[in-house]
Formats: sequence, C-alpha cells, structure tokens
Amino acid sequence: MDLYIDRDELSRGLARVQGIIERRATVPMLSHVLFHAHSDGLRMTATDTEVAYIGELAANVQKPGEIAVDAANLFQVVRALPEPTVRLTIASGNRLDVSSGRSQFKLPGATAQDYPAMAAFDARGTAKMSERVLRRLVEQSSFAVAAEEHRFGLNGAHMEERTVNGKRVLRMVATDGHRLSAAEAPFEGEVALAPRMLVPRKALNVLRKLFEGDDQSVELSFGEGAIRLQRPGHTFWFRLLDGEFPDYEAVVPKEGKHRITVGRDELAAALKRVAIVVQDRARAVKFAFKDGELEIQVQNLDRGEVTETLQVEMEGEAVVAGFNVRYLQEILSVVQGSSIRLEMAHPLAPCLVRDLEHDDCFFVVMPMRLD
Repeated sequence: MDLYIDRDELSRGLARVQGIIERRATVPMLSHVLFHAHSDGLRMTATDTEVAYIGELAANVQKPGEIAVDAANLFQVVRALPEPTVRLTIASGNRLDVSSGRSQFKLPGATAQDYPAMAAFDARGTAKMSERVLRRLVEQSSFAVAAEEHRFGLNGAHMEERTVNGKRVLRMVATDGHRLSAAEAPFEGEVALAPRMLVPRKALNVLRKLFEGDDQSVELSFGEGAIRLQRPGHTFWFRLLDGEFPDYEAVVPKEGKHRITVGRDELAAALKRVAIVVQDRARAVKFAFKDGELEIQVQNLDRGEVTETLQVEMEGEAVVAGFNVRYLQEILSVVQGSSIRLEMAHPLAPCLVRDLEHDDCFFVVMPMRLD
C-alpha cells in the first residue's frame, strides 16, 4: 500500500470511529482500524463486533494494499503532523509508515486477515429520510435511555412505525423509568420492524457524532436483529438489543387539569442558575405555578438558597410540584421551538412536556415528592 491523503480528511475519518473501537479490548484487533487502499480511494473499517462503520476517504493511491493499525494511536499521530499532506505506506514487518514533511512514524500493524470479518446482513425493509431528521430523532430520544446495564428493555431506544394524521412515521422512544422521550418523523419506503427493536446506547452515541445533520438522504435497512444505515461514502451497522420495551403509552398523560406555557430560553436560563445551588441532582426542586407566574425555589444549607420567578400562561388552578432540574434541562436542550407547555393532572402525576411549535416530539417527566 502506498498513498497520499489530506491530513484533515484522514483525521476526520479517524475521529468518526473513536467511539466504536474498544480501547481496552480483550481482542486486540477490536482497537484497530482496517485500511484498504483501492483504485478509488481509501476504505476504512472499524468494529467492536456489535457496531461497525465503513467509510470511504479521498486519497491518491499509488499502490493498493491492506493493513490494520491501532486507531487511537494513529489518530493522535495524524492530528500532530506538521504538513497538510500525509503519505501512508506499508513497511516490512506489517508496519505502517506515516510521513508528513520531516516527520515520520512507523506504527505496528497487523494483516487484514487478522481483522474480524463483517457480519452478513439481510435487509427486510428500507426507510429513507434526511440526515438532519434522523439526527433529530436520535438527539430528542437518546438522553432518556437508562444507563444501568441491568435494566433490560430500557438500555436502548425503541423504534416503531406509526400512522399519525394519515402519514406513516418512524418513532423513537426511550425511558429510564423517571422520564420518557419520544420523537417521530415521516419516511419513504417500507420497513419491517420487529416488536423487540431496541437501538443500543453506544449506537445512538455514534450516530449523533457520525452524521453532520444536512439534508442528504440516509437509508435505514432493517434485518434480523440488526440495522444498517447508508449514505454516500458511509455505512454504519449495529446489532439490536434483545429486550422488550415497556408499554410506554400507559404513562403518557392523556389530559391535564394544569396547563402551563413558558418560554424555552427563559426557563433554561433560570434552571441553569438554580442548578448552581442544587447539590444533590436527585433532589426535588420546588416549582410553584400560580397567578401567571412560575416560582422556582431551592434551599440548601451548604450552598444557600435561590428563587427564580418567571412569567407564564396558565390554565387551571395553582399547583406546586417537585421536579429533577437536570431532567428538565435535558429536555429544553433538544426542544427546537421557542415555547413549551407542561401538562399535569395533579402534583404527583406524570408531567407531559410539549414543544408548542413542533408536534413531532413529546416528553414525560415523573414528579418528585417535596419532603
């Protein structure tokens, strides 16, 4: 293998796979990236056997060839190179020669035959949507995925096909038992979604970084226990979790006696200040809704106390409820509209949060006792 490649092009490619490789892998090859130089450029493959990425990089290939090399180590080297053009060649002993200007590195490598083979994929349906829309679905749902590994059925985002206002939509839902997030978008094509369709947390995190959010079309192909995403120059594959998602619709409020409308930015700014005083992030913060105002109050013996008052529009009687500030902050960070509405039946009932300018997402937050 002998090729010339732009340093930034190579760096961007390696950055995409840093969330996939296993840095402390018991199988050494899972910390490596596989390079395959061919007549049209440089193909890069990374996998941990549960998630895989294949990307095409522009390169001037003088001689084709293949080699696997430690991805994290090479990434550090490439970012430090002095010149914009990088030459990659295979040296004796399966070593990758990386040179740029007067800098030259010889990195240990392995043969392509030692690299794990990609799993076979049999597509049973394909949906198309823009990269921007797919990224929104991931961002508006992934933050609510349960972090505890033992919580089977909650360790991934559930995917399902729905019909909303006569249109077919793909919906992603996630919950950790304390809050729930759901986002949906129309799609083209046909899908074959199994009941146990859980997208793992790692795949969601990679998706958020992998796609840049433009209007280029992305194809989602659904197979037996796996999903493949494709766009020009990029292929992303991941296994689904084998877990049964709970009946989430049972906890989504159908109606609320208390309906409060508040500006997103105003509430976000107030919560940022309130969070300074909140020492225990699992502790309830007092939210008092009354007479067109929202009063947020925290008292902390070690950090002091804070009171924030916001103007709101309110339907229904005054109500006082406790909420986890961080949960509300995470919702506000993914809401796109300028105003949100909170709906509650009573102080200890689930609170429904909606974006008043976009009906393609909703969120539920469980209140907390103010003891």
